[in-house]
Amino acid sequence: MKKRIFPALHIAAAFMVFGFLCYGCPWLLTAREQSQLWLYNSDYLLHRLSENGGVARYAGEFLVQFDYSIFWGAVVTALFFLALEGVWWLVLRRIWQYYRKSPYPLWLRLLSLIGPILLWSLLLDINVQMTLPVAIFLTMLLSLAIPQRPVIAFPVTIGLMLTDWWVAGPVCLLLPLLAPWSLLPNASGPRTIGKGALRIAFLTILLMVVIRLYAPHTNYPLHRLLVGIDYVHDAGFAGTSEEQQYDLLVHLHLWERLLKVSKKQPPKSRACQYAVLLAEWKLWNTREAELRQSMQDTWGSLSSCAASFLMSDLYLQLGWINMSQRAAYEAMVSYPNYNCSGRALKRLTEMSLITGQYDLVRKYAGILRQAPFYHSWAEEMLQLVEHPERIERNVNCMRLRQIYHMTPDGMFY
Repeated sequence: MKKRIFPALHIAAAFMVFGFLCYGCPWLLTAREQSQLWLYNSDYLLHRLSENGGVARYAGEFLVQFDYSIFWGAVVTALFFLALEGVWWLVLRRIWQYYRKSPYPLWLRLLSLIGPILLWSLLLDINVQMTLPVAIFLTMLLSLAIPQRPVIAFPVTIGLMLTDWWVAGPVCLLLPLLAPWSLLPNASGPRTIGKGALRIAFLTILLMVVIRLYAPHTNYPLHRLLVGIDYVHDAGFAGTSEEQQYDLLVHLHLWERLLKVSKKQPPKSRACQYAVLLAEWKLWNTREAELRQSMQDTWGSLSSCAASFLMSDLYLQLGWINMSQRAAYEAMVSYPNYNCSGRALKRLTEMSLITGQYDLVRKYAGILRQAPFYHSWAEEMLQLVEHPERIERNVNCMRLRQIYHMTPDGMFY
């Protein structure tokens, strides 16, 4: 009976993750996806592998790309959560069997649920990147390779920890803790504890020395290497939960739902307030004059990446091509992880097509065609460039092009 209940609990927890992301807070997925651009080419792979923690970052970005589709993003995240639970349980069971040499108790199986749930709670913060849980997952996998023979366990741990530092980053310090027999061959005893403390101190100093020697050969500052490249970003750049939610609703043109959300709690962000005015104009054809007047001075509304994306969509709805382009550019360059943004690059491609800058369309679409979820759209853009007569058949594109030609020219303004 016990063998069936706990796997069912793990699966149930994974389903809860899926339901929460797909129906509760889908903007968490879209906000992560638009902060990166995973490319299927060797240059992108080699660039990630050339930096410490790059394997975890590459794998994390691979998972996040599925967030382009809310459904598949929730599915992939739930499956990864299930895999995380399974590996964590293998680690706990291995530790228990080494020291106790007896069947695992009920409370240990319950404990196997707590670790992944705590890690999942961290991901509710948009500033925590998927690189961190993937790095921990890879570290747990490597810990399973540490032999349980006390004589060779510690030397193997040294080699695997240095390998893990390059694969996953500074979370490699968790490696000896996940295979504690490498530090404490026996369960108790002051001599054993003292020996374990010396070993963990040695591993910590060794890691600090390696990071210090590596620092001059990378573009990242020393403090970023110590806390992990792309583990956690500074708070504020991604935008508030409110801005992320309104951004998704505007992007999907869910005007009625947007107004329902605003009635429950009036928006605080200026960008979200503009979104409410736009929704009322779209649904009821009211407050157009107020909307256009209030958006004459919107510079302060570009307060975060989510707000910039939101404003880019708002500007486009009003036919303000240059401002839509400017807001998308602001969103892309404001990310602190030096990533490109698939959504921003897509908007810049659209604006270049409207303004007739076909060389830029070829350049941007050529990048996007290497991204699995943007590939078909990029191919369509390249076909339009090669056959401009097709653009004239696109009513929306021609409408925006006419508006652009009637607007005084200026760089992004």
